[in-house]
Amino acid sequence: MNCPQCKGYQLEPKELEPGLVAGSCSKCQGALVSLMNYRFWADQQETTKASAEETDVVEAEDNKKAQVCPKCSKLMTKFQIGADSSNRLDLCTGCDEAWLDNGEWKLLKQMDLADKLPKIFTDAWQRNIRLERQEKIHKNRYEKLLGEADFVKLDAFKQWLDQHPEQGQIKQYLITNLDSK
Repeated sequence: MNCPQCKGYQLEPKELEPGLVAGSCSKCQGALVSLMNYRFWADQQETTKASAEETDVVEAEDNKKAQVCPKCSKLMTKFQIGADSSNRLDLCTGCDEAWLDNGEWKLLKQMDLADKLPKIFTDAWQRNIRLERQEKIHKNRYEKLLGEADFVKLDAFKQWLDQHPEQGQIKQYLITNLDSK
């Protein structure tokens, strides 16, 4: 199979982890991972945590262009990895193959997601990323409006209020103004 990014380069077998073989490009260092093989490999593994040497900042590339599946030539779909990462993984939904750009496997390991690869491609995962990002935007807006010190107090109060069994009554109290001024 040819690399979906590099013209004229063949994908060669390469172990991402012991027992996890992917098709890798010698030029761009990208890797095509069969999710069927990945699931088999993941079932054989214990939960893996990033080692001390892998906790450094990982430089992972992210190809912004649409990828074509090297197996079936269909366009691959891009999926966000997480709310704090701009990297996106490419998936061929027809072949169940994922394309990882150079450094993205290390990034997944660093983010403690190497054992959750198929979950990244689910609607629920993508929806949670969107909700996390919306919440950050919402909080940043109020932090800029109120200032950091006041926002910290407000956020702590909101967390307390969200858990309180009488939150409806407390909200009613807060919005009621008996003063006609």
